[in-house]
Parts: sequence; structure tokens; C-alpha cells
Amino acid sequence: MTHTATYRVEFGPAWPVPPITVDFTDRNAAARQVAEHAIPHLRPVLAEKGRPELADCFFQTDRALTGSQFMWLDLAGERAARFCPARLTPVDGAEETHVVADDSDDPEHIDDCPGCPAA
Repeated sequence: MTHTATYRVEFGPAWPVPPITVDFTDRNAAARQVAEHAIPHLRPVLAEKGRPELADCFFQTDRALTGSQFMWLDLAGERAARFCPARLTPVDGAEETHVVADDSDDPEHIDDCPGCPAA
């Protein structure tokens, strides 16, 4: 079975972010590259939703590169949000990796921190 490190990242339809192809050999560098690409597109949408602070976020994937999204954390305020899910597809023609868990355009409904006291 051939494994690839290069994936096409496609964002949920509710988020106006163009797709990008990224080498995930260095996961941290890949996450930074995706964030640098997507955040300028996310910033105006988040501001329109009244949540401009969420633009100070990072791109997160699971270990198997089967799930991805943007995360925002406020450690002092014990709050978090996940939004803008993405699909990762291996570029070398291997089977597609299913990723999108939620196409919602509303980060509010998951603006919580599991295990943290209610804000």
C-alpha cells in the first residue's frame, strides 16, 4: 500500500476558502501553510458573524490525516471553538481519505471546551 504525504485540502462549502495542495511530511509546517492560505479568506466571514477573534486560530488534523478543521482557544477564558472543516485527499491517486465532519458555517454551536466550566 502506497502512502503519500501530499494532500489536497478542500474546505466545507459554507466557507469561502479555495483548495490548496500541501506536503504533510512536516505536519507543523503543513498546518502553518494551510492557515496562512485560509485565514485571509476566513477573517471577513468571522468578522461578519461577530466573531473576529476566531481568526487567531490554527489548522488541526488528526493523526491519520482523516479529520481536519480550524481551532481557536482562549485558555484564560476556558473557551474553544472548532470551525471550517476540511477534506484531505491524497494527491498521488490513492483512495480518498474521508474528513468532513460538519459543513456548518456556524462556529457558535461548538464553541465550548470539553471538561471546562461553562463560560
